[in-house]
Amino acid sequence: GTLRRPRRGSIMSARASTLAARPRPSAPRARPRRRADVVAAVGYRISSTRDRRFVPTRSPSSPRGPPSSPSPSRSSPSSGRSRDPLLRAAAAVPDDDAPSPSTSPSTLGSAGAVTYVERAVTPREAWRRMWTRADRYHVHGISGAAFTLLGGGVLAAWAKRDLGAVGLIDDHGASANAVRDALEAHGGGPEFWGLASLSLALAGVCALSGTPLGTKRGWRKVELSARSTLFQLVLTWQALRLGPGGECLAALDDRAWALALAPFAWQCVTSAYIIAFTDDDKRSAMLVLVGTWLFGAQVFPAASVIASAGGVDALVATRPGLVTVWTHSLLGLVWLLNWSTLGASMRARRVIDDEGYRALFLLRPSAAWIALFALDVYTYRPFASIWEYFATAGGAQL
Repeated sequence: GTLRRPRRGSIMSARASTLAARPRPSAPRARPRRRADVVAAVGYRISSTRDRRFVPTRSPSSPRGPPSSPSPSRSSPSSGRSRDPLLRAAAAVPDDDAPSPSTSPSTLGSAGAVTYVERAVTPREAWRRMWTRADRYHVHGISGAAFTLLGGGVLAAWAKRDLGAVGLIDDHGASANAVRDALEAHGGGPEFWGLASLSLALAGVCALSGTPLGTKRGWRKVELSARSTLFQLVLTWQALRLGPGGECLAALDDRAWALALAPFAWQCVTSAYIIAFTDDDKRSAMLVLVGTWLFGAQVFPAASVIASAGGVDALVATRPGLVTVWTHSLLGLVWLLNWSTLGASMRARRVIDDEGYRALFLLRPSAAWIALFALDVYTYRPFASIWEYFATAGGAQL
């Protein structure tokens, strides 16, 4: 008849069995965690533009001495690899309105003041982000890498030939003789044209195989892939039409102006939309818009000559060096377009930032293309002066 007090061990064992029966957050039957719950549990957010980590620093108002660091626990995000699934999940939760590094320091519990510290993307992480399984048999990646290397090598060989022809490289007059023979043969075939044609074919495979990949990343990616593909196909057609054996592509001569205007207008409208209605980097968008007009300075004169009856033959007869200059320039534009598209993809996958995209994929490659064009014009002398270049609309008026 007396009531016995239960032993402590039996209570703990019953509580342990009850807790073990509860579903864990990572269990399939557990209620899915919302991003707000994860952020509230962790206490900070990860930026959507760069990978950042919280590192405790000494507060300005704290006394001198080493900064206080939180003890490793399940609720401390700076304690290495935590066992709490909420902390591990927070690292994968993107957030677009996270504070920037220039904001004032925030506090995290009793850990003191903390600040953002940039963490560079490692080569292994960059490779995993770019080498995607969505690329079937990796056709897009392999063809793009092959074109970048082969096309870049051909452009470098052309630049070396020009430097030798003007005397900046001593090759015992071989380059000067080759340029003179090409001009006397009314242009002839550009040097390494077989490799250049193969590189253009690889660029076409890269563009066409990359268009379906954008369907899984939203309409902005689809639009970028389709626009780049159209621009590249127009540039490739013009280069092959002006090169040796281009008569087989003369069926599209009547549509030369339409083919040239379509991607140009498309790019201008897209750039205006990005500048006016999106949160994308405005300086990068403006540089792309300026680059579009540089494309037009080459595409429109070529379209004018191709569209006119017998225009290509008349160009070869009157300005033989201009054919070589245009074919070099068009291959350079295809290479520049593919390179800038690669940079846009790397920026979207957070491999590079906006500053790196502008410097490495827009400004420096564009400067290299302008330098190659000026070197070609100086070597092959299709114009008597700079004034003649502008007076003839870049060679459009024969």
